[in-house]
Amino acid sequence: MRKHRGELDIDEDIQLESTNWKVQRVAWVVMSIFVLAALLGFTGDGGIGNLQSLKAGDSAEGLEVEYERFIRRSAPAEIKVKLHASTSDSLTDLHLSKDFYEQLKIDKVVPEPAEVYTTVQGITYRFATARQPFSVTFYLTPKGMGSLPLHFSTAEKQVAITQFIHP
Repeated sequence: MRKHRGELDIDEDIQLESTNWKVQRVAWVVMSIFVLAALLGFTGDGGIGNLQSLKAGDSAEGLEVEYERFIRRSAPAEIKVKLHASTSDSLTDLHLSKDFYEQLKIDKVVPEPAEVYTTVQGITYRFATARQPFSVTFYLTPKGMGSLPLHFSTAEKQVAITQFIHP
């Protein structure tokens, strides 16, 4: 510790002060990153302009998927699928990739499907329809973490999305 001559007898340690300033700068950067992540919706629902909500596909073409870009492990989430009823049958099939039932716990499907069956390629939900566009909402809970690519398809159209599951 050094003391200035001719001034007050105050101990000062320039090296300690310099280290303290560096720690403060790092702390400000870390806090700014957390605030930015919250504003972008990474830490929960919403964010500025609800930036994390995305749409894939086109409802005019028969298949549109609304989903959240970031979801939390073990927290409730939902995926909305808008699709056109099958023109040849009163039943409409919606096929989802294998990762859907392996990485996500399906809590509820609204409306309830008439039939559900799994194959090596994925899971198929069969809905009784009234030959008009309709929506299906999947209420789910993610099981793991990381990037989750999902594929949705009907007889006419296929849509791929990618969600990121964080802790």
